[in-house]
Amino acid sequence: MAPMSLHSLPPSERTFATGVVLALAAALGWGLIVVFARELRPVSPTQVPPLRSRLVAVLEGVMAGNVSPAETERFRAWAAAGATREGFAQVEAVVANNCASCHGQGGQFPRLARFEDVRPLALEAAPEGLLGLLDARTLHLIAFPLIFLLAIGAYLRRTAWPRRRLLMGGCAMAVLFDAGQWWLRQGRPEAIWAAWTALAALAVAMATLVTVVLNELRKPKET
Repeated sequence: MAPMSLHSLPPSERTFATGVVLALAAALGWGLIVVFARELRPVSPTQVPPLRSRLVAVLEGVMAGNVSPAETERFRAWAAAGATREGFAQVEAVVANNCASCHGQGGQFPRLARFEDVRPLALEAAPEGLLGLLDARTLHLIAFPLIFLLAIGAYLRRTAWPRRRLLMGGCAMAVLFDAGQWWLRQGRPEAIWAAWTALAALAVAMATLVTVVLNELRKPKET
């Protein structure tokens, strides 16, 4: 049985649908803000070091087997001192021997071979709680596709807008481009333009989807 079209829904269900669509848009917006803060925002030369940096959190967590406690402590001290270029010498050998082999040019994301690569992680606060569970892989490969899948499957395809299939294809292309650019951009910081393009494409696709669905929900109920 085909689902009821949006402009045929009773008022209570329209209100619920409006809330869900806006919640999905807000979730995507929040995810894009997280992506911007982690992957795109430049680090200020005078940025104050966090109490616990993302770099130290990773070294104490998933990468604990690759560094010794003494080496982790050297990174902690360097980050606490402002992650300066002058102080990088105390961790440079560890980066070259333990990080660059996998995170060098053309390797895994993020690139970790130079001072310019490591410093942003040393000055980024370690995410806590739910935010800490949403790493880049989860956002790009799971969260963003799921948000669009729910919005399209539950609402966009039930609109009467004649170009809805074109918009559905555009949303799918935006999601695929974002996932693909994130995967291919690993270890290639020069391809930052792709990240900006993907962020803009996701935002425009969701804004258009929300506009179409809300316009449909405001139509008078069919009698």
